[in-house]
Amino acid sequence: MQKSLSQLCKAVFDTKGWWPSVMQMLQRCVLVLTEKSGTLQLVGVEEDPCVTAMFTATRVCMGNKVDIVLSSDVHSQERATEWSDFYKNLGVSLNTNMKKTDSSYKDVYESDIVFGTINDFVSDYFQYSREVMETGNPLPNRGFIIEEQSLSSSLNLELSRLKDKGVMVFAAEVLQSLMGKFHSEDMELIRSFMRALFQMRDIDEQTLSKSYSVVTHVTNLIKSGEIQKHRDVQRARTLSHSTNTEDLQEVLAVLCNAVHLHKAEGKWWPRTNQMISWCLLAFSDTGKLLEMGTGEGKSCVIAMFAVLRVLRGEKVDVVSSSSVLCQRDAEEWKNFYKYFGVTADTNTNKTEDEDRKECYQKDVVYGTIEAFAADHLRQTFEMKDVRPDRSYQCIIIDEVDSLLLDQGVQLTYLSSPMVSMQHLNIILTMIWSHVRQYGFLSSEHQTFVRGPPASFFKAIFDSIDTEETEIDDPMDILRIAEESNTVPKGFTEEIYQSEKDELLKKLKTVSQDAVVNFFQEIEDYIPYGFTVYTLDDEGLLCVRKHSPYNNQDIPELKFLVLEEGLCCPLYDSEETLIKPIAELISKKLQYTPCTNNQDKISIPGFLKNLVEKKVSVWVQNAFLAMQLNEGRDYVVENNNVCPVDFRSTGIVEQNKKWGDGLQQFVEIKHQIKLSTISIVTNYMSNISFFEKYQGKIYGTTGTLGSKIDILFLQDLYPTLSACKMPTFNRKKLFEVKGALKTSAEEWKSEIKREVMTQISPNSYRGGRASLVICETINKAKEIHEELKSSIPGEIILYCRSDRDSLSKIDKELLPGDVIVATNLAGRGTDIKVSKQVNNNGGLFVILSFLSENTRVELQAFGRTARKGKPGSAQVIISTDHLSQSFRTVSSLEEAKSTRDRLAAENVNNMMNDVTELKLREDLFSEYCKTLEDIHKNTDGDEKRAVVAVMNEFWGIWLQTKSEEIDQLKRNELQTSLKADLIRAKSQSEGRLHRVQVFITTSSLEILL
Repeated sequence: MQKSLSQLCKAVFDTKGWWPSVMQMLQRCVLVLTEKSGTLQLVGVEEDPCVTAMFTATRVCMGNKVDIVLSSDVHSQERATEWSDFYKNLGVSLNTNMKKTDSSYKDVYESDIVFGTINDFVSDYFQYSREVMETGNPLPNRGFIIEEQSLSSSLNLELSRLKDKGVMVFAAEVLQSLMGKFHSEDMELIRSFMRALFQMRDIDEQTLSKSYSVVTHVTNLIKSGEIQKHRDVQRARTLSHSTNTEDLQEVLAVLCNAVHLHKAEGKWWPRTNQMISWCLLAFSDTGKLLEMGTGEGKSCVIAMFAVLRVLRGEKVDVVSSSSVLCQRDAEEWKNFYKYFGVTADTNTNKTEDEDRKECYQKDVVYGTIEAFAADHLRQTFEMKDVRPDRSYQCIIIDEVDSLLLDQGVQLTYLSSPMVSMQHLNIILTMIWSHVRQYGFLSSEHQTFVRGPPASFFKAIFDSIDTEETEIDDPMDILRIAEESNTVPKGFTEEIYQSEKDELLKKLKTVSQDAVVNFFQEIEDYIPYGFTVYTLDDEGLLCVRKHSPYNNQDIPELKFLVLEEGLCCPLYDSEETLIKPIAELISKKLQYTPCTNNQDKISIPGFLKNLVEKKVSVWVQNAFLAMQLNEGRDYVVENNNVCPVDFRSTGIVEQNKKWGDGLQQFVEIKHQIKLSTISIVTNYMSNISFFEKYQGKIYGTTGTLGSKIDILFLQDLYPTLSACKMPTFNRKKLFEVKGALKTSAEEWKSEIKREVMTQISPNSYRGGRASLVICETINKAKEIHEELKSSIPGEIILYCRSDRDSLSKIDKELLPGDVIVATNLAGRGTDIKVSKQVNNNGGLFVILSFLSENTRVELQAFGRTARKGKPGSAQVIISTDHLSQSFRTVSSLEEAKSTRDRLAAENVNNMMNDVTELKLREDLFSEYCKTLEDIHKNTDGDEKRAVVAVMNEFWGIWLQTKSEEIDQLKRNELQTSLKADLIRAKSQSEGRLHRVQVFITTSSLEILL
């Protein structure tokens, strides 16, 4: 901050000959610290030109482009001329949008800063938003500063440039009519309208005009008290089908009155921005995504819009990111729904099919995407009577970014345990017994796989190719050690004659330093270079010797030297170990029918192809299971392993199991009952489920994402449009400068220091409350332990997504209170604080980890400074907790920049995942046709038997074809599947007893 301000002040002096005053410098700093949102949106600025220039230059250096709206053409030209040399000095490009031609439009808005009037900017916006609709090319992503003096001129918009364009005359007339309804004293309303006008880039002028009329009418009814008369639900039902402005005015009035009486208990009314949001959804037939600021009342908009769709005769599905949130919302709005005769329920707490069926007969169903997709599969795959009469008419997605982006390519499937898969458990156990001998160790900049410990001479022998050497035995290595005085004379002979216990005892006499030095000696005998490590006091790898060669022809081997004559090979990655371990396991297997070999494990022959295809994947997942951490990646409850979505929502996913043996390896790791490996026989992606609503996808979130995120969504769902809504009150969030600590201890100390500073009273304010959001359950417990003895108020640990845990944080926080939580508290959670806390500066939030993307960070910050209240937030992270990609960063800004780059790459890579998902689902659809035919033409025990055989065939077929699916061999797979299904169905129906399924590379054989 100091360096930046110094450079700006020097640029002013170099170009103007005078230094900015202290007041100007302070005003610039205040703007920088309080306006840190992604895209600049300042309305009603009254700063002097020097402050505006320094602040705008700062935003440009942060990667923004900015439009500065002034009161007149003369003023715009004067300001551009006066400050052009200052901007040029800083390498910032400048232009005005006056008197340009159509062809020069893009050139003008390529500039970093553009000066102009409201007339010019609004004309450009409407003229070129029409071009966007015609070509699909996006408008430039630019922030804006609208100075206070220019707002008064907005009351007399001329829009002459629009009127010159015949097709834009209507837009000009509508805008002039709207602005003519404002009065000069309505400055706050004018500011809100102008902010909305500059933000709402995907809204056509007719929708804007209708929305304004509807909201203005209802707002006036509220002000006058006339709205109390608007309670006719039946009339609202009749008018709900209309998009006529007057009809929707009445519908919205009835809805707002119902919210006031049956949700707010007479204490509040829906706010203007909530009504506008409702209008934008109501006027859209092709889907609409709204970005509404955190704390702006998304659940109210969702409930009001859901009622509208039900009044129109539709069934509405409301999808949330967690079962706790959807159950909370359904409960909180039940009286509102009841007023309209609308029935509502949640699908996340239903365990019986009868209860599920009853749930889907309700008008509005709240639930998670997993619950909705699973119930669809129960209906279509298992042919259960779960959702028989409910079509896919309208879906409303709460926290839409989480479900469409973070979980956009997620698959939901129903578990399909098969008795035959129990034969694989012994293979998984064998794999784990080998893999568990390995471990993971880190140096300063790299993580290695550590091999099993062995005597130093045997570890070296096992790691080298002895074919072109004179070394035939590990003892030859030991003789070289004896010749080089690493071990005493006669040591080799003593080892020859020793039993195993005596051997280990004799090895204890060999020092660590002697072994380290021996690796240099052995390089004279074999064509290898050795890099040697030992462990420091913190258990980290420390280099003791580097390979002397920088030659690709001479291999480099890495070793960890332990005490007592032992050492371990080190591998750059487990990838080099997967193939040899898989081959070792495969040699120990035999497939029936075969001659029995007591030294081998017998596996049913029909599983041979599956095992051969999957054994390498299982080995890879065994290594992954070793790296997964309890309390971060999963929890163990009631002898069950439950994955945790710690990167995004923090939810413990009790109904989720990992596939390809990963679940079983974690179970073996914790020595709990081994479940049978699941074969996936059915699945549905989020994308396919959302596509069932034929474009009628509506959603809200506090963080819709970057331009790349939105383009990705529009590629997947072409009819969707997105809109960022203005906040009802200006956000009063102050972001404290973040901290990057180099150790976990420093990280904990800094968090404790900041929390205690903020919650303790000082000379100018009383105490505040704090929320610390941690990456994992383990780290939350760690921070809770660090703070609990120092907190003057109550300290609450929130790590579970159940109703009891949620009730803990439902209380109003008082000064000195602290919540330590996982990211469960980072999305969709309304943290309540007392009036006293707000008077003292509001809730203080610490995000203690580097979030996966900016949206997760903004969601966390959105827990404070809600509804116009004050608050502050800070990021405090440790390099110890960062992944390898971030270990070299030297500042928090660099870490965030790397994070954002990787997040953008991840979105681009998601399109590849989408292609594979669509192939998998097309194959599944083909199989479902066969399954449907079986259900139609067979019944009773015969149907159950044939379906069981076919499901087992299909599940194994999918597993054996996984490589071809990864390679997207669509035509080959579809041809193979059709032929194999015909053959399998024919043979399974012929005889139903003692069936063995054997899959060859190209087809299915059933041995009877």
